[in-house]
Amino acid sequence: MDLSGVIIEKFIKCLTTADLESDEMKLPAKIISKYGDIIPKCLLLKFLNGYQIPVMRNEEKGTLSGLSTVYADFDLKAGEMLVFQFDGSSNFNVYVIGTDLLEIEYPCVVHHFQRTPPRNVNVAKVGLKFLNFVNDSDPIIDDYEPPHAIKKRFPMLKAYQNYFFSNGKSIEGGYDHETGKFHGLSKFSSIFGMQDFSRFNLLLFHYEDSGITTISVFDDHFVEYLFPGTPISSGLNAHNPIVRYRFEITVKAHHLYKYVYGVDISTDYSIVTAFWKKRDYINVYLGEKAWKLQVRYRGANSNRTTIHDGWIQFRDGLGLQLGDVVVFECADPFRTHFAVRVLRNHGA
Repeated sequence: MDLSGVIIEKFIKCLTTADLESDEMKLPAKIISKYGDIIPKCLLLKFLNGYQIPVMRNEEKGTLSGLSTVYADFDLKAGEMLVFQFDGSSNFNVYVIGTDLLEIEYPCVVHHFQRTPPRNVNVAKVGLKFLNFVNDSDPIIDDYEPPHAIKKRFPMLKAYQNYFFSNGKSIEGGYDHETGKFHGLSKFSSIFGMQDFSRFNLLLFHYEDSGITTISVFDDHFVEYLFPGTPISSGLNAHNPIVRYRFEITVKAHHLYKYVYGVDISTDYSIVTAFWKKRDYINVYLGEKAWKLQVRYRGANSNRTTIHDGWIQFRDGLGLQLGDVVVFECADPFRTHFAVRVLRNHGA
């Protein structure tokens, strides 16, 4: 099954001494229950330094096997954590969090079957992840303190922050250089009528030097919680985002084929598409559903941007028909998270 466009919750594995002595890793029950029938039996684990390793999924046991080589090559220790994030295709990107709760400095190593050299990980380009556990003494109301070692990797953290959450919501926050803390989380929790984040286990932050921080919230089973709503839905605190950018696609016959080789976005919406990289991803949301779509700039004479990977799952998930108009609406200035609505062509 083609998994392009599917969004799977992140999950975290906290490594124990027993884990490091085994070749198998148990997958979370929630992940198996929801996605066990679509996750491939053989898949790749991919790391930022270019390290890749094939692992096998045992359907009966609900495990991944082949992890002992990773543990050895990365010299992993008990107390460190692995963050698994589906890559939008059929594999998982894996990130290593150290015992200091900060993403590690990756070693210059690749799997012994690989012929390509390892990559140098530039955090200024790819960002940096860190964790913050929620507990009774620190339920995380508004501010939070990152690991002290982050200053060695980012000597000057951005004072102005944009926080993004799993439903595409964007909240303005900041970093106080005097207190050494980020702040502004209460703006998001109040949208859902929460006083703090005490109902959750931990928060995973992905800080980028552009001032964007993506925040993922995890339950007691170390599986990401996906918040309901969309980037432009209102909240219990009268939070009503303003739609800043939009684009539309009218469904044509060739958009409904079994194989689709790109869905053009009109150049009328270049104010949106010009902000994307030549090959980029956008997240789109409708109700409880969400998709990750790959967008590419075609250039040459057409000067168009097209939607590639993820369109078929998106189309089928919405039940699109000939003549339907899909409206993508965005509230954030980065133009990466869109709420979707469909204007049905009832005459089709």
